[in-house]
Amino acid sequence: MLSKRPYLVPAFYDWILDQGHVPHLVVNADAPEVMVPTQFVEDGHIQLNISPSAVRDFHMDRVGISFEARFGGQPERVFVPMHAVRAIVDRDSGQGATFPDEPEETFPQSDDDREGAPAPKSEGKGRPQLRAVPGGEDGESDKSTSGSSTRDSSDEGPDDDPPPTSPSGGGKGGPSLRVVK
Repeated sequence: MLSKRPYLVPAFYDWILDQGHVPHLVVNADAPEVMVPTQFVEDGHIQLNISPSAVRDFHMDRVGISFEARFGGQPERVFVPMHAVRAIVDRDSGQGATFPDEPEETFPQSDDDREGAPAPKSEGKGRPQLRAVPGGEDGESDKSTSGSSTRDSSDEGPDDDPPPTSPSGGGKGGPSLRVVK
């Protein structure tokens, strides 16, 4: 069966941002293809702040999530395949979604290869992807209130300095979406 995770993670991400809250991702750091700074992995998991003010070059699609963030002051490239996502939660309320391993789940290898899923209802080649473009955030400090045993990436993790706004996009009021074909 095709996994629900690639559909629900972006929906919860949008929902959390629409409330003005901070989305955190809990990742199985031992899963294949995961690229995270191993010094911040605890008990095989890492918790990542994926708010627009904490990451740069954010991209999410059905295959995975990629971005650049600062960990201990050093920029790191991060890639989390959808099969490695264990939860997406609202740091402020604790609400979100958790995803257990389900042996019958299948994950798309790309948006064009969806393993038997119906074709997207869009014209042209493939499906346009939405990419968050960081905008002018207030850069408020990210102090986790999570009581989980998973280490919060904001503790010695990504620095929450807002990324510089690029001349090509972003602006006041937070992230904007751009269609990439």
